[in-house]
Amino acid sequence: MKEKVEIECIFCKKGKVNALFYPSILQTSKSRAAGRTITKYYMTKERYEVISDCPNCGKKAKEIQKALQEGKNDPEREKKIMDRLKQQGIMFREIKRKI
Repeated sequence: MKEKVEIECIFCKKGKVNALFYPSILQTSKSRAAGRTITKYYMTKERYEVISDCPNCGKKAKEIQKALQEGKNDPEREKKIMDRLKQQGIMFREIKRKI
């Protein structure tokens, strides 16, 4: 089921990293109660498991894996945004969601 693929680095967009690709599959779940069996079908999500570091930017496989799962987090960009908000006089406690 799993397949070895090369994907581009999410950080530098230039380097190629090796990853294992797990496609979405149909699975079943059975529950039994009072002599009755119910079978439910559901699809699993497709996912990537990064197995090599980026040769271009030097990011570790764990960092790339985390960025693929949670989304890319750029602290420099967030700092610039917070500095701009500070210059405009917006209070940090008033910001409800993460930028």
